[in-house]
Amino acid sequence: MDLRKAAEEYKSDLIRIRRHVHMNPELGFLESETSKFIQDELVKLGLEYKLFARTGLTSEIKGEAGDGKTILIRADIDALPLQEDNDTVYKSHNDGVMHACGHDTHIACLLGVAKLLNENKSMFKGKALLVFQPAEEGSKLYDPSGETSGGAMPMIQEGAIGDIESPKIDAAIALHIVAGDEEDTMYPNISVKDGPLTAAADEIYADIIGKGGHGSAPHSAVDPVYLTSVIVSQLQGMLTRYVDPMEPHVLTFGKIVGGTRQNIIPDSVRIEGTLRTLDRDLREKLLGKIASFIETTAELHGGTANVEIVRGYGVGVNDKMLNDHIRSAFTQYYDKENLIEIEKAQLGAEDFFEFGLQGKLPTSMFWLGGGNREKNMTSPNHSNFFDIDEDSLPIGTVVLAQSALNYLNAN
Repeated sequence: MDLRKAAEEYKSDLIRIRRHVHMNPELGFLESETSKFIQDELVKLGLEYKLFARTGLTSEIKGEAGDGKTILIRADIDALPLQEDNDTVYKSHNDGVMHACGHDTHIACLLGVAKLLNENKSMFKGKALLVFQPAEEGSKLYDPSGETSGGAMPMIQEGAIGDIESPKIDAAIALHIVAGDEEDTMYPNISVKDGPLTAAADEIYADIIGKGGHGSAPHSAVDPVYLTSVIVSQLQGMLTRYVDPMEPHVLTFGKIVGGTRQNIIPDSVRIEGTLRTLDRDLREKLLGKIASFIETTAELHGGTANVEIVRGYGVGVNDKMLNDHIRSAFTQYYDKENLIEIEKAQLGAEDFFEFGLQGKLPTSMFWLGGGNREKNMTSPNHSNFFDIDEDSLPIGTVVLAQSALNYLNAN
């Protein structure tokens, strides 16, 4: 069957789905109406579903060409706390909430995949597990302790992919819509990269504790403001001596809080930062080294430090075998010149790769170009002017569906 022709015939439905979701955005683990909408769309296709992690759901499609492996295909469903400034007929109806990262597109494409695969079960063996995942942007609403969590790990922990030690999936793929003014963000391009694609993103919290006093008598105090300045500045120097300069990494402290008045030395200062890495081993080494450095530097100057490391999303690594299936799927239907090879990984984070169980299973995500200069759609993801060329919807649908078929029929 010609999947491109089928997806183009379904294009009006893809646009309808995308616009409905775009107009009704919901934040992480609060996507109840979005989840209900997806459930209704699956029922229309004659598909069953299971619920996980409050608002997430899965639906399984079994091929009729025999038994085989199972591939997971994922779409995230949450929006961002952002006021949309676009003036379109489908702009957000919810003040302060917007689909500024394109998850509305991901939902539309995956529901398109559901239709294509369900109507062509004779074309493949094995199974496709469709996963609609909440809270990719992170939320504090799932964990009673109040820690920020994405939706992938709660779904995994609740059994969405079976037992973690013996998962019922063999591989996982996804797309991410991108827009902007660069070629790899333009319609009708897609972009792929073998190896590391997105960074591990970990959070660092530290209370630097000294001894308060008068600003005129710092010798009678232990100044945590000074200690903090030493720690923040010397951490950057330590990294230049400790890490291979060819290994990408970023340590940023974006929040420093302390003090009540210009002439009072406070008892403590709190710093909060993020560490981004593209190598699993380097990630582990740096997390330990940074915590130790903060504690020992504070002690060296007469203070103490309480350090908390909150592990975030892991390194996102694309599997070449899966990427080759994606490349083949794209060039089967579209011009090869629109297939872009990404040269550099990015230091943004993405919890899709949690479905690979930290490298145990092959995973791959590709970028779907949604920008269009002629239509003035060049604002990047997370912008309050973000919008995409909806002509990209059939492309994302076809490439995901055909990539799944390629994988399942090759195994």
